[in-house]
Amino acid sequence: RFLESFPFHPDLTDVFYSKWTQLPAFQRTRGILRTLATALRSARQWDASPLVGPAALLAAPDETGVSEAVKDLANVVDTGSDGKPTDWARLLEGELAKAKEIQNKFPALAPSRASEQAVIATFLHSQPVGSKANTPELQRLAGSGADGIELTKALRRWREISWFLDDEDARGVGDQELPKSWRLGNRPNLKQMHDEACRERVTGDAVDAALTNAIRQARNSLTGGAGPTGAKVHLLPASPADVQDDDQFHFAILGLEAASESGRPNALTKRYLAETTGPKRPRVNRNALVLAVPSKDGLDVMRASARTLLGWEDVDAQLREQPVDSLRRERLRRELEGARGRLPQAIRQGYAVVVSVGEDGEVHAFRLAAAAGPLFIEIKNDERARIKETAVDAEALLPGGPFDLWRDDEDARFVKDLANAFTRDPRLPKVLNAGVVHDTVLQGVERGLIVARLARPDGSVRTWWRMRVAEEGRQDPTLEAVLPQHAVLSHLSYELLAPDALPGLWQEQRLTLAHAKRYFSGTHTVTIRHDGWEEHQAIPGCEMAALEAALTTAVETGTVWLVNGPTSCWNEVVPTHALDGDAELLPAPPVPAPQELTPKALPGAWADGETNGAAIVRALSQEHGKAMPWGMVREALKDAVRSRWLETVGGDGAVADYDQAGGWRLRVPAATAKTGSGATVSQPANLELDALQLQTLAEEIPTLLDITAGYDLRFQVGVSLSEDAPESMRKKVADMLKQARQD
Repeated sequence: RFLESFPFHPDLTDVFYSKWTQLPAFQRTRGILRTLATALRSARQWDASPLVGPAALLAAPDETGVSEAVKDLANVVDTGSDGKPTDWARLLEGELAKAKEIQNKFPALAPSRASEQAVIATFLHSQPVGSKANTPELQRLAGSGADGIELTKALRRWREISWFLDDEDARGVGDQELPKSWRLGNRPNLKQMHDEACRERVTGDAVDAALTNAIRQARNSLTGGAGPTGAKVHLLPASPADVQDDDQFHFAILGLEAASESGRPNALTKRYLAETTGPKRPRVNRNALVLAVPSKDGLDVMRASARTLLGWEDVDAQLREQPVDSLRRERLRRELEGARGRLPQAIRQGYAVVVSVGEDGEVHAFRLAAAAGPLFIEIKNDERARIKETAVDAEALLPGGPFDLWRDDEDARFVKDLANAFTRDPRLPKVLNAGVVHDTVLQGVERGLIVARLARPDGSVRTWWRMRVAEEGRQDPTLEAVLPQHAVLSHLSYELLAPDALPGLWQEQRLTLAHAKRYFSGTHTVTIRHDGWEEHQAIPGCEMAALEAALTTAVETGTVWLVNGPTSCWNEVVPTHALDGDAELLPAPPVPAPQELTPKALPGAWADGETNGAAIVRALSQEHGKAMPWGMVREALKDAVRSRWLETVGGDGAVADYDQAGGWRLRVPAATAKTGSGATVSQPANLELDALQLQTLAEEIPTLLDITAGYDLRFQVGVSLSEDAPESMRKKVADMLKQARQD
């Protein structure tokens, strides 16, 4: 075919004879010869192709527009599929310009001008209306002397950017494939309509308005995770005044006008961090504000995505009332969905710059690495943001701590100022919840690291140390944090006077008033030893009245036992002047078991089958070799009466004060329990059981409880151990029995 057609490309002559001769205005052989003659007259100056093909119909490489031969052909085909005249010369001029752009990206095609030949070849095959070129036909006609792989890439690119290639020819074609056929039409395709809409009808103001609205809708991807941390979120505030200047952490998403670059925050972002309602109202809590703004290149991508979406929406509006084939309608739907999906992604990636106050007090901007997670989470996790989410340790707030919150001449600071320091001082990390710092200070009070002090309107002072600060002081702005070595307590919790409550307060299980005074003198320091290190804690001073009040309450509540000569108090009112230099505090005494108060166990307290509270006190004191407290005896007698070991003789029973103890008469109750046969016994049944038998009896306790329902069933347990058992064994057994009774 090539030899017989030489020097003409056989496909070129075929397309003229098989298709163009069907056009009424084309004069068959005469028209073909005239077209080729016109083409060769100009092409022989530059076309080095071995065959006369589509290249001969091109204008010279250094010329714009179309050749004379193509103009003649365009005049022949002046009517499109819709019956309206078509300016084919102008249409082809635009498509050839795109082909030249493509050739610039694929240099291997430049010598043969294969991309431009493809445009001419497609035009020739697209006549008359409805005709098309199969891909092999197009490649064979346009690809003489061209690299096949490069030509395929160029054709695929032309498919993407052409305005007049028919959409129907691309049906079912993937991004990396070529369509089966090619046809140039006079009706713009969707791509052309979209480009025209973006260029001529979508304004910059419309783009920014749509982008601003899309930013609001992308709230979750920008601010997700901020709320639970305590941060206050501001999405597109109108001015710095919209971001409050308080002790809360604020996270603001600024608008398009705040776009910045890493290391170069723009003027608007600086205003947000420097002022509130104006230059004369500077922002105080600068360290509590973090800004997220678009990067400049990110803003360009965001605007391009918004413009693309608006362009497709414009095309959709144009075609909404027009008859559109299903293929074009489906492609338009896909383009709309794709544009709508890409815009939120572009917004998330576009907000890539973080602006805040650095440690040096200057405004700093840094760029985030690309990520898909919520923007706030990415910022919080970036070390450069210096955001602290975890609680602050109370020790770190003290002098010498890492935050350096105290001046050398300070011994007290307002609690609110310690908390607010993290929102105001750029040297400190940004704390997501300033309330956490406030609570940490109060926790330091409970740990004894700090003394809380509140001056009342009447001039008095209330203090808290190693206890929870009362509600009256927790939120009071005048509540002070005082270093223990400089504090004097106006109130001391009696619970702190219990053995082992305070390090070094008790010595050898005793506490004297003199030592308590030295301990709370304001100059005392204790050393607490830990594994491998020691901790030194200062003990605050305490007013004498507060110390004595705490000691008195500790005795009256049963926390400690007071002994002073014949005076012995525990869980009872402390006599006047009992707390003097000879007073001694001891751990709470163990309350005797009911069976320890019986005539058999304590015969010296009984006479004629009766006893009284005062007699029991005297007998127990004689037995222990020291005065026993009436409060302890009173509780023991109450237990004995409740458990029916003893009963009150006349009167109302238990008395509160020792001076009435002699009037509380008691005796062993008469027999009340009956056996199953009706016989009455005066004492519980006595059995001698070994350990295995005792275990068997324990398993039968539920049955015994059913039998004795409504009556108080108790067991008297006596434990004996071989006389040759070692003393250490006896002690362990005694401790276990004592623990069993306490449980």
